[in-house]
Amino acid sequence: MNRNTPGARANAHSTTDVLVVGAGPTGLMLGCLLRHHGVACTVIDQRDTIDPRTRAVMVHAAGLEILDALGLRTAVEDRGVRQTRIDFHTRHEALFTVDFTGLDTAFPYYVNVPQPEVEAVLADRFTATGGRLLRGLRYTGHQEDEHGVTAEAVTDDGPHTLTARHLVGADGASSAVRTALGIDFPGITYPMSYLLAEGAPLLPTDPDASAMYIGPAGAVSLLPLPQGTVRIAGPVSPEALDRDSELSTRHFRETVDTLGFGPALRFERVDRIAHYQVHERLAERFTHGRTVLAGDAAHLNSPAGGQAMNTGFGDAWALAWRLAALLTGSPAPLLADYDRERRAAAAEVARTTGVLQLLDAMRHATTEPARNSVQESLTGYAEAWSQLYLRYHPTPAAAPSGAAPAPDTTTTAHPALPARTGHRLHPGARVPGHRPEPGHHTWLHLPGAAPDRAHLPPHTRTAELTATQRAWLPAGATAVLVRPDGHVARTLPTDPDTTAGATAETEKEAA
Repeated sequence: MNRNTPGARANAHSTTDVLVVGAGPTGLMLGCLLRHHGVACTVIDQRDTIDPRTRAVMVHAAGLEILDALGLRTAVEDRGVRQTRIDFHTRHEALFTVDFTGLDTAFPYYVNVPQPEVEAVLADRFTATGGRLLRGLRYTGHQEDEHGVTAEAVTDDGPHTLTARHLVGADGASSAVRTALGIDFPGITYPMSYLLAEGAPLLPTDPDASAMYIGPAGAVSLLPLPQGTVRIAGPVSPEALDRDSELSTRHFRETVDTLGFGPALRFERVDRIAHYQVHERLAERFTHGRTVLAGDAAHLNSPAGGQAMNTGFGDAWALAWRLAALLTGSPAPLLADYDRERRAAAAEVARTTGVLQLLDAMRHATTEPARNSVQESLTGYAEAWSQLYLRYHPTPAAAPSGAAPAPDTTTTAHPALPARTGHRLHPGARVPGHRPEPGHHTWLHLPGAAPDRAHLPPHTRTAELTATQRAWLPAGATAVLVRPDGHVARTLPTDPDTTAGATAETEKEAA
């Protein structure tokens, strides 16, 4: 059997540069990116095949930019449905909208695409570029020393040993890697059950928009999917179903009907039905020696805004270039910076997806002033959920290393959401629309500004700032140095007051 095929098994002992546990979207994306950097990578998964259940669905603009850099965006979009809005409907016929068409990107929209389809595209690319995808292996533990990691796994054929320079746990919410490291995973579990059904809708849906329908005591999202199917899911009522109880089609319909939207939320045919709990959790740390956590193994958030798969992609994007640099001898504390930045990013995602009180405000917005106020409070959600305008902040002087703000799940209005008009290319800011080259910094500059290469990392690429990017320059800046993950390392001329802390990683790498 070809060991690069989805059903492949490992030898009794194999060696690689990076071993990834978990062949979900995060693990496979990381594998593809590492191969893009020329890094030897093996991905293992305990399942023999891709899980056919549709879990995560939305791929937002930042994720589309990553897929485009790999040449995979079209393949993913062809398996999904392009959407430009999220509409919020209430019983009193109010309509609130989050519009994605104004985003600063070549892809001002999101795509509803079933997670198994995304995994299939990524798996094909990973193996086609020389990655080793070994299925049917269950990780059981690992040890590490100053040279690398030795992991143990078992299959139906017996035990297997895999050695690597670094290990990444991308093995989901119940991560065996996280458990083996003894890393706590604190957070909350929502008290209500979320109901979910997929199939053919009774009535046609808007081809350009996903929607949320908000009733007196609950709400559901309606997501158009390929082949004219939809997913309807959400906290329909405050009741919590027993974890092992079965959900009937009749119970689903009767419960959803209590929202008061009638045929708009009914199925002509139901293909799948389920219920689940929603958790918000953040691992106490994302790194431990040579081992790193990514995706659901590191953080869990509310499904609002469709952030799960995208945040995992962001972890992979932030991690791949760091691992590639470490493998070529970089002295910079890159994994510590990954821990700090991505923990804070996951906490920010939790803050912007905590919309329960916002939905309650929509329920009670029965006057025009109240509706205008709610619509105003939605300003910045497209930017936040697209993850295009994410900014990593320097570690506060008073905060311990690796600290991240606690998730905020109760705020109704979010004054700190990243409005496009206020975006600036300060250190840590993401550069929307910029396409970095693997492993290389980029010096983006005003016309005529010449770089001082003595103060730039080796092999830095150069390009002129676009008109939009020029508008984002901080006062007095003539250029920005952009890291391989598309975030600003520092502005030029360097302002010590704005770059302290944020440039330490780049300065050490360039040394």
